[in-house]
Amino acid sequence: MKSDDPKASDEIFISKKCAWLYYVGRLNQNQIAKKVGLSKMRVHRLIAFAEKKGFVKTFVEGGFDETSKYENILKEKYHLKISEVIPIEDLNNDPNEMIGAAGARFIMNQINENNISEFGIGTGNTVNTIAKWLPKINKKVDFITVNGSLTSHNSIQTETGINQIAHKTNGECYNVGIPLMVESIDQKKVLEKIKFIKEIMNRAKNTKIKILGVGGLFDTSQIVKSKIFSKDSIEKLKKAGAVGEVAGNFFDKNGKYISIKETQKITSADIDSFKISTTVLVAGGKQKFSQIKSVLKSGLFTGLITDEETAKYL
Repeated sequence: MKSDDPKASDEIFISKKCAWLYYVGRLNQNQIAKKVGLSKMRVHRLIAFAEKKGFVKTFVEGGFDETSKYENILKEKYHLKISEVIPIEDLNNDPNEMIGAAGARFIMNQINENNISEFGIGTGNTVNTIAKWLPKINKKVDFITVNGSLTSHNSIQTETGINQIAHKTNGECYNVGIPLMVESIDQKKVLEKIKFIKEIMNRAKNTKIKILGVGGLFDTSQIVKSKIFSKDSIEKLKKAGAVGEVAGNFFDKNGKYISIKETQKITSADIDSFKISTTVLVAGGKQKFSQIKSVLKSGLFTGLITDEETAKYL
């Protein structure tokens, strides 16, 4: 059974996964609920849905033996607590939509099942896709940006993913409203002393759950396309070995944090804030293989939601 709607496809995916864990994995519903981050009642309904739709026969449709294998490998290799691998049936399609739908489901589950009322959130195409597929939620949930903006034009701010996500709840969007990279280290120090900016950055730092994308310095990345970073800054970062990027923090191919003069001009929550939170990366696709691998090697992140092809590479 296929669907062109990523949100519907994600519902089918999670129902099949719950059924597979129940009938093949031999887990009880409490164990499944803990594994996938849902309530026991929700798991029960999803298994019933899978049965009703005919997914459960003498076997359960879906390659969850493979995806479950990759989830366990990723957890062990990168010391993750959360790992979700989305099967992509058509390898010619961009997996970003399905990954984004899964990210939206993760946020929705944290709100509905764990009563999370605020999230730290980054920027980028994946976050925009999460915003697209997150349903309207009738709860007050705040979203706080963990880094500066990829645009210096205030008129475009309302179109960013964090604003779109906040519009789906009764909460507020807290955006620092300054560029991801400023002109100098001194300018950054001045800006970070401004009361409202300091308050937002401190609040972002202390959020219990952070949802972040992964970027880099390839030509089609949002950092490069935004032109917030000068060509000179990009070249200096590349020369320093920068490969992957999360919320304005750059890492080399071995997961080492890049610390040079250029990175000191970046407005972002520091990397230590990732350690004190449940920090989940939502990212995938061939173009980001090496970037995702580099940031996972840092050991700073709690979880990863990705596609099957990316999981195979990692």
